[in-house]
Amino acid sequence: MQMRSATLRTIIEKTLPLTLGVFAIMMVQLVDSIFIGQLGVNELAVHGITLPFQAAFTGVQVGIGVAATSIISQAVGAKEQRKSTSIATLSVGLGVLVIALICIGLIVFSDSVFASFVNDVSDAQYQSMLSIFNVYWPLWLFSALMVAVLYLATCVYRANGDTKTTGSMFLAASVINLILDPILIFGLDMGIAGAAIASSIGYAFGAIYMLIKSRGNGWFGFNGACRNQIKGYSFELFKTAMPTTANQILPAVSAFFSMLLIARIGTDEMAFWSLLARVESFMLVFSLALTMSIPPMIGRYLGAQQRCKIPELLNTTAKFLLVFHTAMAALLALFSGWIIPVISEEQSIRSWFEVTLLFIPFSYGPLGLCMLVASVFNALGVPRKALNVSFLRLFVFYIPALWLGSITGDMINAVIAATVANVLAGAFAWFKLNAYIKTHIIPRAAAANKQRVLSAG
Repeated sequence: MQMRSATLRTIIEKTLPLTLGVFAIMMVQLVDSIFIGQLGVNELAVHGITLPFQAAFTGVQVGIGVAATSIISQAVGAKEQRKSTSIATLSVGLGVLVIALICIGLIVFSDSVFASFVNDVSDAQYQSMLSIFNVYWPLWLFSALMVAVLYLATCVYRANGDTKTTGSMFLAASVINLILDPILIFGLDMGIAGAAIASSIGYAFGAIYMLIKSRGNGWFGFNGACRNQIKGYSFELFKTAMPTTANQILPAVSAFFSMLLIARIGTDEMAFWSLLARVESFMLVFSLALTMSIPPMIGRYLGAQQRCKIPELLNTTAKFLLVFHTAMAALLALFSGWIIPVISEEQSIRSWFEVTLLFIPFSYGPLGLCMLVASVFNALGVPRKALNVSFLRLFVFYIPALWLGSITGDMINAVIAATVANVLAGAFAWFKLNAYIKTHIIPRAAAANKQRVLSAG
């Protein structure tokens, strides 16, 4: 019991700063959209063009970051400083280079990007939106690059066991953004460009601070690694990052197909589904933070040959996650009467929320557990298993279930189908992880303990 309470305390200490930081980032994104919406429909439409590209950038940087965190944390646990610092340098350097090259390409082909999204509008509106886009697009791409620098730097910190700085910098970047947004957008009359500049300044501040602070910790640099070692580290990072990046892109593909299915029911249903997705994202903040805090702990246990600690960590985390989400779902259902009017003024959307908030939030616990399992498999060095779990969750459970619900033409049936899919996906993922732990982690931990006993004897 004492070990379990100590494990739970460690989980909370590592996860709470990240939860606050991620929540702050999401709040800023929401406030940004509100401010931009006040500028006009054209500005909001131009901002909407960036959303699929934001998802793509997130997939690339998170994929590289997850791979780097897995390798660095194991190297830290094994006290292989040269490898940990080399991978840290390569992941940030190469990750930023990849994002920068994508940004340059998107600037070069900006006219094609705009034309592919904007059609069936008058010439006057087309020219008005194009002028807004030409100013906003390069500034937004620079802010996306700053996000990548900050995120990849946080991966190095988390891999070395520092989640407080990560959470603090997420929070600091958000506060700076919130302060500058109204000043630049409205005070200096910069419009939508001011939103992109405010984001760039906030994220750049966090990234620069973290990179400067890391110099004192000695977390970057090749530390005398020869060319062949650097090549080997680069290949290991690339080999690990490929499936982890694919894993991060799958949800964006799934979201696209989900919206297509809901669109077949009706326009109001699309609006409701978009709002429900935003509620889901806020409800899953804690699970998202756990996917960032738990994998580095597992990696260090693996590197230090302390596999015996992994099952206890995972069991405690899973129980805590499910209890937390159940409590949050109960609170959401209890206070839904006060929350729903804030979400929407449309009567049809309100009526759907009145029903769905009574049951779908209870499936976010299993959904969060499935997300955690995928991140754990990445930390255990088996990213293909993580990819399989994510693929099965989205394209074997979720999309087919949503299709079955949507063909009835009833929005509530679609949400019920999504709820069942979340629960089944969580149960399946936990079953797969338990099977892996029993066949790969526990036997090796027992063998290592036996070897230590023999060595001591």
